[in-house]
Amino acid sequence: MILQKYFGYSEFRSGQSELIEQILNGRPVVAVMPTGAGKSLCYQLPALMLEGLTLVVSPLISLMKDQVRSLAEHGVEAAYLSSGMSKQEYGAAVYAARNNKCKLLYVSPERLQNEQFKAFASELQIALVVVDEVHCVVRWGESFRPAYLAIKPFLDGLPKAPVVAAFTATATPVVRREISKCLGLEQPLELVTGFDRSNLTFIVEKPMVKRRFLRSWLPEQNGCGIIYCATQKQTEEVCNDLNAWGYPAGRYHAGLTMEERQRNQNAFIKNELQVMVATNAFGMGIDKPDVRFVLHYTLPLDVEGYYQEAGRAGRDGLPAKCVLLFERRDIMQQRQLLEYSCEQRECSAEDKKLWLTNAYQRLRDIESYCFTRGCLRKYLLTYFGQETNDRCGNCSNCSGSN
Repeated sequence: MILQKYFGYSEFRSGQSELIEQILNGRPVVAVMPTGAGKSLCYQLPALMLEGLTLVVSPLISLMKDQVRSLAEHGVEAAYLSSGMSKQEYGAAVYAARNNKCKLLYVSPERLQNEQFKAFASELQIALVVVDEVHCVVRWGESFRPAYLAIKPFLDGLPKAPVVAAFTATATPVVRREISKCLGLEQPLELVTGFDRSNLTFIVEKPMVKRRFLRSWLPEQNGCGIIYCATQKQTEEVCNDLNAWGYPAGRYHAGLTMEERQRNQNAFIKNELQVMVATNAFGMGIDKPDVRFVLHYTLPLDVEGYYQEAGRAGRDGLPAKCVLLFERRDIMQQRQLLEYSCEQRECSAEDKKLWLTNAYQRLRDIESYCFTRGCLRKYLLTYFGQETNDRCGNCSNCSGSN
């Protein structure tokens, strides 16, 4: 059995067998699977069974490298293409894809816009195209990445239409419909495996002074954690505080060199750092299952981003905490960041207005999460369209700790 031989599992997790069956039957799929639910297997296993190549569109080079390395360890031939490769490395990957020496080829969405690559792809027998982190295709989404809009024209230009499988960790029903529309998927299987992570405890705190709260809260925590901040400046300040208090902490944001970001990330994964203080640039594809807490020092921009970042805690299934600190001034700070981000977008005034209107609404949604008196888990799951009990017994509202 391929599942056992290559991946070492004796049975599928929830939703995996249904997705794999539909992909093998040639039906497009849009799958929403939370962090740690095993989405990679849902396209890697079909890739081994389909005649031809599976093209995986992935947003980060680090994700591609990790996937290719992991597949190699399982005896699966895979390759990736990136601008940072040497001429020899790039040539070897192209040769492998062209000569049926690999089953999966990972590329960034930007590469689909390259005329040379499009000509190369038209020569290949592409059976399956996988779009990872597909929420990035939504134009008015906070994580929107313009190159994702190149996916549909690329698909239309292939000599033979492949099966398309789209995956993301968080998407509301509205976003799922937008994904299908943007990719041109007709009657896809839309599967949501469930957003609930019962091992996570959700907590909202409204401290008078966040810095004071953090200093008293951290000694009570066991294991390693991630602290998310809104800006690079705030990331630096919190990281400096932690180190001054005796906690081995690292920093991660876009203002650092790639070498330092990679060095700090590796140190965190190896437990050489107890805490990673970061902007939302950190986390996607990080393979560290034993994160015991994720603390948002600042109000996130939206529920989708919050739940995805909080979900990096407790991927090993053991208890973990997801804490959000709220101050009124966070709202003004985030509105200013949204307005700045809107101005930087290369689009029409009408598109900017639409984007900002949606961004303000999503910010109000995460603000409402902070002020709900009901179950925090119920608020999150209902937001994503999943029915649940009124009380979870495992959040700060249900336990009465607030």
